Amino acid sequence: MTIIRPLTTADEADWRGLWRDYLSFYQTERPESVFQTRSARLLSPYTAEFHGLVAEDNGRLDGLVHYLFLPSTWSVQIT
Repeated sequence: MTIIRPLTTADEADWRGLWRDYLSFYQTERPESVFQTRSARLLSPYTAEFHGLVAEDNGRLDGLVHYLFLPSTWSVQIT
């Protein structure tokens, strides 16, 4: 059974592998500093903008999603 849940610090090694596979699919690479910054942002309790979810099946991470909330896509006001 697949469970979708928030990314945790315990997931970092598996998350890195999944994200490397994602980048490889798009035939690109990123330096270690990008991995470190992205990880810090996704796992920070102080940053409300950046979020990460993982798909876990039998204790193994099978997927990931990174997302952020925009203040508004329907108006020019930031509310």
